[in-house]
Amino acid sequence: MAIIPGEEILLGQSFIKVKYGDNEEAIFNPWCSTYTLLEWIRKTCKCGHGITIDLIDLEGHVRNLSTGIEEYANDLLHGRETYILIRVERESESGPNRYISLLNNLEQSNPELMVKLNNLSRPTTRKKDRDRQKKNNHNHSSRSIKGHRQESPTKRPTSSERHNKHTK
Repeated sequence: MAIIPGEEILLGQSFIKVKYGDNEEAIFNPWCSTYTLLEWIRKTCKCGHGITIDLIDLEGHVRNLSTGIEEYANDLLHGRETYILIRVERESESGPNRYISLLNNLEQSNPELMVKLNNLSRPTTRKKDRDRQKKNNHNHSSRSIKGHRQESPTKRPTSSERHNKHTK
């Protein structure tokens, strides 16, 4: 088989490195469907079929390989890059995902990535909680109670209220 000049560079750039377990590494060719790649990763890295696996790059971007199983993996992954194997746990159909590193010493080897992975696993952000509280407070203040309208905290007192205040 003849090698075209420059082809060896292309071949070398097409492989990815996956880190897992006790600082183990495996090399995979992403020029296949994401389903095929995930099955090879599952087999090589000894992951059971009962868990959902994915990859995260060193910048903290989850590659979401399991969402496009018919796509080519090389469209979602970059050759010569290193990825960390992660387990994806779904809280519910509509709930957030929880990401767990399958590289045992990630907190020592790359603490910044571990922080990013933990942040991705948060169910909500503080801003969303604040927005939800504001909305709830607004809804409660505009509701009526037993046919009586709730008063606004900025409402000016009526003449009878002013009179009662002065007579006390």
